[in-house]
Amino acid sequence: MEWFGGVVTATGSLSPRPTAPAWCRALPLGELWTAGPGSGTAVTTAESGPLYGAVLGTHTVSASCLRTWLSGDWRSGPPAWAGTYAVLVAHQAGASVFTDPAHALPIHFCEVEGSAVWASSSRALSGLTRTGVDPAWVSGLLLDPMGGHGRERSAFQRVRTVPPGHCLTMRVGELATLTRWWSPPRSSPRNEAALLLRDALEEAVAVRLAQAEHLSCDLSGGLDSTTLCLLASQQAAGAHPLTAWTVHPASRDHGGDMDHAREALRGRTGVNHMLLPLTEAELPYSGLDRVPPTDEPAPATITSARHVLAYERIRAGGSTLHMSGDGGDALLMQSPELTLRLAACGRVVRALRDLHGWAKLDRRSPLGMLASMARGAHGSSPRWLTPKARGTAAASPGHGVVELLRGDTELLALRGIGRTAHADTQFAASLGVRLESPFLDRAVVEAALTFRVRDRGSPWSYKPQLPEAMRGVLPEAIARRRTKGGTDADHHLGLRAHLPEVSALLVNGWLAGHGLIDPQAVRAELRSAASGRDTSWGLLEPVVAAEVWARAVEASPPTVWTRAPARQEAGR
Repeated sequence: MEWFGGVVTATGSLSPRPTAPAWCRALPLGELWTAGPGSGTAVTTAESGPLYGAVLGTHTVSASCLRTWLSGDWRSGPPAWAGTYAVLVAHQAGASVFTDPAHALPIHFCEVEGSAVWASSSRALSGLTRTGVDPAWVSGLLLDPMGGHGRERSAFQRVRTVPPGHCLTMRVGELATLTRWWSPPRSSPRNEAALLLRDALEEAVAVRLAQAEHLSCDLSGGLDSTTLCLLASQQAAGAHPLTAWTVHPASRDHGGDMDHAREALRGRTGVNHMLLPLTEAELPYSGLDRVPPTDEPAPATITSARHVLAYERIRAGGSTLHMSGDGGDALLMQSPELTLRLAACGRVVRALRDLHGWAKLDRRSPLGMLASMARGAHGSSPRWLTPKARGTAAASPGHGVVELLRGDTELLALRGIGRTAHADTQFAASLGVRLESPFLDRAVVEAALTFRVRDRGSPWSYKPQLPEAMRGVLPEAIARRRTKGGTDADHHLGLRAHLPEVSALLVNGWLAGHGLIDPQAVRAELRSAASGRDTSWGLLEPVVAAEVWARAVEASPPTVWTRAPARQEAGR
């Protein structure tokens, strides 16, 4: 994987012997470097008086734009440039790093011998701190997979995470501090918000197109991936290689997602539409031994065989950058919790109607759903977690308290999606694919949040923001779509086929060895799921993913760090 970082040393930002990863590439900005293959990070640097700035990640920010920002009130945070990136400002007292609000590019840091070292990979920093996986972090993950656990903690001991939308300030001779710089935008009328979302998505796709010799994208037939694909088709205009990939069961080449994908591309000759048939060899729980080490368990873990096949085909097809619709659901879909905000802003009748709709979809009573929302994310915790795991998670809230966003449940959910999507990006990178998720860009997130609560859909209205914003882009048949193909049946089948090895993995594994799970309780739940009974996949599968991930991390060599001058080229 490629990653980047820097250091503010105890003796000043221009120390002759900085701490840096071995075989890194030094950048012309004090103690700043990139490491890894060297194909994915766009780096722009500029100087303005005593300040030096850098934008690192996926973007097309010019040096003149960066210089203009540095000459103004830079402490209030960078503008909403298109893309996903971190921004560094080096000054005489040290340095400041600004993170994105969706956690699409997490930044981590540690303090070693008086120096503050930051990086876009927590696993890389764990090689410097010489620490392993943090059992308390894992306990929090298993207790509430979609919750706010570890907001300021990484999955590795002694490595902290900068909360999204915050600034990490490191000064010589002082402890690093975290301050919030980003706030959600004000809401706008629906037509204005739609224009903002369209502009942001067009610019997000343009950034990827500018950085790819051959762009590829998912085309599942859903609104999110289809929107990105069709915007790319418009911008490429047949003059730029563009490939769309649609997965489907090998036994069928029509129906559902397949028909919607073909309808989306009808009449568009500039897109090479590739089909990816999946066989029983790509069922969930297959190929778990091929999962690479990442900063935390990747969502792709359970379906790793499918992802490995896809990334190998995508790479063989010549793609240099692949776009995914990840993040679209968390950003744009209405959630039951927003009924409380509807009531708070005076729309009580609409809130009650939506609450009844969500309860019907979830096969629950409206009062039961309301009580569940009042309790939080999950009504009950997994029965297979041990008292030790529950106690460890409860006793480790993190370092300090950060200010949360005002009531934006979509963004709080999006932060978890963005952070884990970054792990998927590292998964893809291990197979030579540069994976991007434009729906997690700051500019796209801000545009989507300008929609008023009452304009963000309901149980009967599926992502109305996209059809409104993409008029003239999305075909009517796609804009009217309300569902996507389900995958529960595949997960039951996959677990049934691999039940012995998955059970053996957990009974004598890392989690059981650290006393975090009751192996017998987990095994009973696995048997129940394999039999086809209703299963809380969102609670069970993180257990398997965490086990596979912890083993992969411990089996991989740590990142090597050096105190020699960081002026080396990778591979030399």
